[in-house]
Amino acid sequence: MGNFKIEINAVGGHGCKREVKDGEKNYGCGQMTCPDCQARAFVAQLQRNGISVQSAELTHWPGEESQVADNLVTLERTGSF
Repeated sequence: MGNFKIEINAVGGHGCKREVKDGEKNYGCGQMTCPDCQARAFVAQLQRNGISVQSAELTHWPGEESQVADNLVTLERTGSF
């Protein structure tokens, strides 16, 4: 038993629910074609299967001044679009 990490770096089509502000919960749009919602569903599925997810984050424009992050465990957004 030990830690493992899944890392995906993708481009385009991200950023649903852009009206959600810093510190608010982002429950997503629920569209099957939305990469944000697919990532959120993947994390939820891992948790339902008994996998202890310590952290999972979707970062929009990583390293940029305009960076926004969605915590896929707590659903809290850091930053604003």
